Amino acid sequence: MKTIVIKFGGSLTKNKDAQKKFLKDLSQISKKQNIILIHGGGPEINNLLGRLNIESKFVNGLRYTDEQTLEAVEMALSGKVNKMLTAELIKNKVKAVGISARDGAIAVCKVKKELGFVGEPVKINISLIKSLIKEGFFPVISSVGMDKTAHAVNVNADTLATNIAIAFKADKLIFLTDVAGVLDENKKTIKEIKINSADNLIKTGVITGGMIPKIKSCKQAVEKGVKEVLIIDGAKGIKKLTGTAIKK
Repeated sequence: MKTIVIKFGGSLTKNKDAQKKFLKDLSQISKKQNIILIHGGGPEINNLLGRLNIESKFVNGLRYTDEQTLEAVEMALSGKVNKMLTAELIKNKVKAVGISARDGAIAVCKVKKELGFVGEPVKINISLIKSLIKEGFFPVISSVGMDKTAHAVNVNADTLATNIAIAFKADKLIFLTDVAGVLDENKKTIKEIKINSADNLIKTGVITGGMIPKIKSCKQAVEKGVKEVLIIDGAKGIKKLTGTAIKK
């Protein structure tokens, strides 16, 4: 069976209709392919921080995660978003299991001290995920990893999905976004990007903002053995895969 790694998160966690459609489609696809679902949930983190009166701090546009913020991140991602996605898949007759990237030491990270408890994966252990898949379970993984002392760290969900896809040499890595893939200067979707032209698209300003780290992750995944990476509009579901393909 093919292995597909899918990253879900961002503003899609707020769009309940898109979320339900996506999870329903996913439950059908999972009967024919092994799927690993990785998720973040920025809006849920912001919501919880607001309710707890914890002020968000940013360093060069990136969230600083102190001990208090980390607690809220883990509550929002592993406690709320993870269990909500898992329950919805179970409703759709899927044997879903919700875990975090701390479980089974899936993502052991080096800490980016300038950002507090934020981690960059240096080691991915896939034995737990493999065991779950072998037993017919569907892993749903929140983007909370651990450092070498087993302390929780906040991990960028795109980075986590990329690293897990590379570790599995996945057939596909799919990033669900709220736009129709990578757009050109006329706001039209670029159907396919070869990895050797990706840097030039960044340099010439075709790819900007939050899409830059995503494209860099895509490029890294393809270079390290993932057969195809897709950036698609999650609101349109996952059956048609309308968006941008990144290939060798």
